[in-house]
Amino acid sequence: MIKKIIFLVVFVSSLSASTISIAVAANVSYAIKPLVAEFNKLYPDINVRVTLGSSGKLAAQIKHNAPFGLFMSADMNYPDKLYKDGIAITKPRVYAQGSLAFLSKHKQDFSKGIKLLEQKNVKKIDSMAVEREVGRIIKEKTGAKVNLKNPSKVIKVVLLKDRIYLALLVEKRDKEYFQKNRPHLRAYFHPGCILPKLARCMVNLARLKEGDILLDPFCGTGGFLIEAGLIGAKLVGCDIDWRMASGTLINLEEYNLLDKVIKVKRLDAKCVKNFLNELNINKVDAIVTDPPYGISTAKKGEIEKILEMLPEVVKENGYFVFAYPKKIELDMKLEGLYKVYIHKGLIRHIHVYKKI
Repeated sequence: MIKKIIFLVVFVSSLSASTISIAVAANVSYAIKPLVAEFNKLYPDINVRVTLGSSGKLAAQIKHNAPFGLFMSADMNYPDKLYKDGIAITKPRVYAQGSLAFLSKHKQDFSKGIKLLEQKNVKKIDSMAVEREVGRIIKEKTGAKVNLKNPSKVIKVVLLKDRIYLALLVEKRDKEYFQKNRPHLRAYFHPGCILPKLARCMVNLARLKEGDILLDPFCGTGGFLIEAGLIGAKLVGCDIDWRMASGTLINLEEYNLLDKVIKVKRLDAKCVKNFLNELNINKVDAIVTDPPYGISTAKKGEIEKILEMLPEVVKENGYFVFAYPKKIELDMKLEGLYKVYIHKGLIRHIHVYKKI
């Protein structure tokens, strides 16, 4: 089963420029570093800024004027459409090809191709069968009637390893919210933002209530502050990059959340304690943040020291929720650690710490 990797010139880019930004499909992450290295042998003075993501999401960002010079896609349809819509200046071309790998401990007849996955010895979960059995048990135990069009209660089923969890749905957000509020659609955009769905998840993990104070010391474009503001939290944020701090305020204004803002300013996160003292805030109810890492930061050595310092400004029984590419040990109670796969070279570890 062949998949195509496409190389597409999206905008006019001069090789005399100091920086070139490129959008790269996540499954090309293993190859992009050596490609950049080869490029820099020819053009050592040019910095190549790489943004990894799914081909569809990157194409959507380009469509909404994301500042990329090149697009490497895993699906020809996306660059083709950008070219037909007049967004790309050159016709897309195939850059490389790869094959789908199938790993098995037993001998297989590969002449069947993808139909191998239909064999009985390939383990699969029949979600419909689980749904029917759970529905039967609930109806038997409660006598409840099924109403698929307008149910008064919705039961969610979660399968995890050897257990099945049943949950009653008490609150639901319109799925379109997450589509319509993706970072590239905001008034201020910068590549590398956490998507609204994960941002809201992390805010929820911080157990914030209306009126609580949330701090984001690496606020970026304000994703966490937006989600916290929408549930009524008071907002404090800072970022060492003045463009990010300014962009956060622009985005909060777009969401009519400026009345929730205590202060957002340009500031190095290691000075956050003094920042809070200036605001007459001794400690905050929660910190939710996504500190820079990898190619996103020029101060890699300082980030972990800042993370170790931040619990000092969290109230007792407050939460510190953050993402990082590896597990970080802090002097707090670790209540949860969740891995979110981004691409081959990056797994976000979502830490949920509680101040005891």
